[in-house]
Parts: sequence; structure tokens; C-alpha cells
Amino acid sequence: MRKTVISLLCVVLLCGCASGKTSANAGSVPVRQESAAVQEQLYTVPDVTYGKVVRKAEEIELALAEERWDDLAALFAAQTSGEAIKNEWLADGEGPWSPAGAAPVFRDGNIGAVVFLSGPAGVREAVIRMNNDLKIEEMHSFMRPAFSEPESSDRWTEEWIYAGNEPKITGILTLPVPDEEDDKDNEEEEPELPPVAVLVGEELNDAMNESGSNIDLRRDLAHALAENGIASVRFNTRSYEDPILADMFGYDLEMMLSEDMASIFHSLETYPVNARRIIYVGHGAAGTMGYSYVYHHFEITGGLVLINAPFTDDGAQLFRRAAWLEETVAEEAAEALEDENADDSAMIGGYPLSYWKDWDAMGALKYTRYVAIPILIQQGRDDSIVSAAEDYENWKSQKGSNVTMKLYTGIGHDLRKKDGTFEELIAEDIADWQNGEDINKKKPVATPTPSPRPSSSTGRRS
Repeated sequence: MRKTVISLLCVVLLCGCASGKTSANAGSVPVRQESAAVQEQLYTVPDVTYGKVVRKAEEIELALAEERWDDLAALFAAQTSGEAIKNEWLADGEGPWSPAGAAPVFRDGNIGAVVFLSGPAGVREAVIRMNNDLKIEEMHSFMRPAFSEPESSDRWTEEWIYAGNEPKITGILTLPVPDEEDDKDNEEEEPELPPVAVLVGEELNDAMNESGSNIDLRRDLAHALAENGIASVRFNTRSYEDPILADMFGYDLEMMLSEDMASIFHSLETYPVNARRIIYVGHGAAGTMGYSYVYHHFEITGGLVLINAPFTDDGAQLFRRAAWLEETVAEEAAEALEDENADDSAMIGGYPLSYWKDWDAMGALKYTRYVAIPILIQQGRDDSIVSAAEDYENWKSQKGSNVTMKLYTGIGHDLRKKDGTFEELIAEDIADWQNGEDINKKKPVATPTPSPRPSSSTGRRS
């Protein structure tokens, strides 16, 4: 996982569910919106209010920005020196630092804060745990990763979109630009809103443009879909935005992905898209997981698209393939999953059994019989990660009247053609499938000269 983490004192137990407030859009970090509903809420500790913790967070933020190390040391519960804090904080480079936001954290009865500071190398986040007297007990910091920026063309435009618990994760909404001729023909009618696809990458620490090893797959797919009349949302995973999340809280699929995904589904009706035609589009393992999301979220009515998705018998095998683990590890996990007395904290393949249980609940075959919306399964014949001969053929066992399948010659796991450009036919077929066309009859798939070796995609980030 890509991260730069600096530890001040010891491990933080608090992080992601803060209510955010920023004073500026620092660098490329979008402004975080404060949750007004909880500003005056009283918490379990008497006399500890949202406002008091905000002020304490801002005090810490200002001390860091002004490099008043001794003043900061005085805010700690245990004795520490300003020099020690200075050495830790400046390990990744010196300032000047500018305040970029502060937010309180209330989680499981604990009190804390997150603060953001902008410096020459980017934005740094500090995560703090406090005692009931609002003294610092623990603090961690890390450099936040860079975010992609919205773009625009004559065919599409983009804007920021936010999701999840505070501090929110960041994404980009891509909207097709309406055709001027169509607008003239329908001046007296309300403009038709486009369907919207939620694009999900195959790894839990993907940035919004990425999917696995390909750094632009979701970006390219979003633009190609917009050129075919479909809006889309792509987003940073929480593990990308807050890379210490799993280290601090343990592995929890609900917190790392599912909560944010649900928030996106629920929020789409507030944007200029047709929220009654939401399409789930998952690449790699995210495609296989789509059956579970469709089953649990009635908002997804437009369809389910699986692109180069592995076929697995159960959720444990799905996680094995998503995390690049040996098959024997999944077999060990499967045995533990059947043991009612197994300890959830027991480590299997480097992950607690509780996390295997999360993935076990995502097993696609638990839900295939219950998903009645249209399904499109797209597979590259030259995929060296997900096998056309095995995975794609096995998906045929789940094929029903609502399922369309298409195999693409000359396309690998990363959806690139032989010359390295994105295969826009993938997006064209999604749009035509949405419009009720038989994409297997409408036109033949191009058959270029076979590449002498498999797709350049390794499917795994280095």
C-alpha cells in the first residue's frame, strides 16, 4: 500500500469518521463540508462538546503550522519534548506549513481530531487521540496522496463529488455534454438526464482514476462512457485517501469500502443524472462483488456490468484472488469459516478471520439467483489475470435471460488495445446494451494480429 506514515508516540485509535471543516482548498485537496447536524451535540463525556473539540483541534493545527513545538508538547497528557515532536514532524521535510482544516473525531466513546496542513511537498494529515481533559494521548501523521483533478472537453465535463462519513472521500462526476442539435429539437421539453455508472476499481487502495495496475483505466472508461451518453462516478478508496486506516482500525470491509459505496448510491439523486438508472460497473474482483451490492442496494436499477471479473465459488476464494494469496490460504480460511468457535482475531494469510468473514459475505454465487436486473459480462480474450478459458466459461453457468456476455479478441486485463490505447468498444457496448441492442449481433469484434505475448498488465501494483 502506498503510504508515508510518521508515528508520534504510539498507534492512533481514531481516524476516519470525523466531521470535516476546512478553511481553504489546500493544493488539490477539495474543501470538506462541516456536518452542522452534530455541532452542538453532547457526547458521553460531560462538558465535552463538538465546539470544544473543534477549538482544541484548531489550537493543535495552529501550533503545528507555526512550528511552536514546546506549546504543542504542553498539550500532551504524558511528558514529551518539543524537540522530539519537531524531529518526527519534519522527518518528511520542512515547512512553511499553512492551516488547511481541522475536524473533531468521536468514535466508540473516544475523542480525537484530524488536522490538515499544506506544505511545499503537499498536504499532511495528523490524527490525534485525546483524553477526557482534551489532552493529546497519541498522534500519527502522514502525507496525503495527490488527487486527480476534474477535466473537461467538448463532449463531457467533470466536477467533484463527495461521499461517506466525515471526513468524506473524494470522487469525480463525469457528465456528457448535451448535443446542441438535440437541444434545439427539444427546446420545449425538459432535458433528459443521463443514466449514471458507478465505476469501481479492483483494489481497495485505488485512486479514483485507477483500477489495479492501470493508473488511468477508470478515467478512460468514464470519458468513453460520457461520449456515449452515460454519466459516471469514480472515487478514491478510503484506504488511498487515509492510508493508515486499516493499520489503525483493523481490516473492516464495511468501513474501507461499503459505507462509502452506499453513500454514493444514495447521493446521486442530488446531481444532474438519472438516479433511477444507476449502473454498477466493476473491474476485476469489483465486478464479482457487484452481485452483492446490487442485492443489497435497490437503488441500482440500470444494470450490473462485470469487466474481466474472476469467477469464484465463494467469498473466501474471491478475496484470495483479490489479495493475491495462495489457494491453500483460502482453504484454511474456509475451514475456519465453518468453525463456529473460531476466534475472529485469528490471523490467516496475514488477515484476521473477521475480514475473511466480510469477504465471505460478498461471494457472488450467494446472490446470482436473486439479481434480476440486466447483467453484462465483458471479458478480454488476452487477459492474463482473469482467464477467458476458465472464468468467462464458468460465468456461463450463471447465464440467464437477463445476462449478456461478450468476449473481446485482442483485449487484455487493462482494456488496452495492442497500441496501448483504451478500447472504447467496451464503453460503446455498455451504452448500446443499455439501449436494448444485441451487442453480439450489431457489429463484429475487430480481430487484430495476436500479440506475441500476454497483456502487459500484471494486475498487481508494485
